[in-house]
Amino acid sequence: MPHQQRYNNGSMTNNEAIERQRQYEMFQESLPKVNKILFQMILNEIIPLSVRIENQLTQGNEFQNDTKLDTLGDSSFDKASDLDNITKLKDLSINAKANSETHLGNISSPDDVLIYKLSQSVDENENKYNNILKRIRDIGIKIGTKLVNLLIFTNNINLNFKEMDLLLIMKFICRDVWKHVFGKQIDNLKTNHRGTFYLTDLEYPLLQSFCIETNTIPSQLNEEFILNKESKLVEPFLELPVGIIKGVLLSLGYPLDEVICLATFIDKPKERIKNSFPKGISFHVQITKSFLPQQQKQ
Repeated sequence: MPHQQRYNNGSMTNNEAIERQRQYEMFQESLPKVNKILFQMILNEIIPLSVRIENQLTQGNEFQNDTKLDTLGDSSFDKASDLDNITKLKDLSINAKANSETHLGNISSPDDVLIYKLSQSVDENENKYNNILKRIRDIGIKIGTKLVNLLIFTNNINLNFKEMDLLLIMKFICRDVWKHVFGKQIDNLKTNHRGTFYLTDLEYPLLQSFCIETNTIPSQLNEEFILNKESKLVEPFLELPVGIIKGVLLSLGYPLDEVICLATFIDKPKERIKNSFPKGISFHVQITKSFLPQQQKQ
């Protein structure tokens, strides 16, 4: 029963491993459940939320730089600001829609506008773009550490992963972590057995609904141009799983600065391209040689 023994590092008997796996599966079943669609919507919202926060921080810094010091102590100024904020709150509406149109199609929702502007601003403000990617990645790290606490340490307080084979930890990420966050397992895992791993997800869920409305794209724009633009739009969505992987490894004893994790697009098999995002994702995970256990360096 290899599935039931997949996390056995050789320190327990076959029956003990089976019983441990049975208890683990019972524990997973006892966890609170959330609606799958709503959960995916929350994950998707992380990216535009990060953009909004960075925009507000940028605007706040510009405001502070432009505001004179004597204004900060002016009570009339504070009251005017409060009234202005109240007016803005009253004007908010859940029915408000952005009517922005671009050569890439109709972009009708506020979140779509934010993501599109983010992809357009890479060259204009690289520092701001990198801050947004870091914010998304940091959220992923927190999700990864929380998942380890929930799935492992809550049920095994004294568990020590220091001597566990790194390959077993990566299998835990590919199977359990991915299943809990994205509702599916990683499609493929490869390793050189020297601290480098390649995790392949051909149907990364957060990208499957992405498409560009081709009915409004000028005919002179070729398919390669469209695909490049689409890839740039979804690039921020790759930082979330990168952060999750690093967060899991951090909780299991691998410091952030000792882990390299990069996400790149790969070609899908032709039979899997229909009605979905045309590219798969490959996560390149590498543990620095200085931090690898001695037996894995050899």
